[in-house]
Amino acid sequence: MTKVTEENFDEFTFDSSLPALVFFGSKRCKICKELAPVILAIADENAHRLNVCWVDVDKYKPLFQRFRLQGIPHLLLFNKGEVRERIGGVHPKEVLVAVIDRVLDTGCAAAETGKKEVIHSDCTGCCSC
Repeated sequence: MTKVTEENFDEFTFDSSLPALVFFGSKRCKICKELAPVILAIADENAHRLNVCWVDVDKYKPLFQRFRLQGIPHLLLFNKGEVRERIGGVHPKEVLVAVIDRVLDTGCAAAETGKKEVIHSDCTGCCSC
């Protein structure tokens, strides 16, 4: 998992040829510590098709504010230069992988079902949800 800063954030997300999963968290956050091994496993298993990045919100609060996030842990999934999914809280690895797979395959986490899912919280209008 790549640690990103305000200076290189866009390079790994908006400007990257690979989609990116960005984990916003804090070293002091107990829930973030529980989620970290799951995100590391996803990073290892998807290194060929996904940038997985870490933003320490204690050090880089402007990045947290830039996306109007309202709590940690929070994941943003970028694809083709846009935020395609926002996932707040802790979810099982299988749920996260399913969302990532759908976004990378179709561009949208809800496209397969045609309706909003529990964690499809920020529809960009890319599907019929």
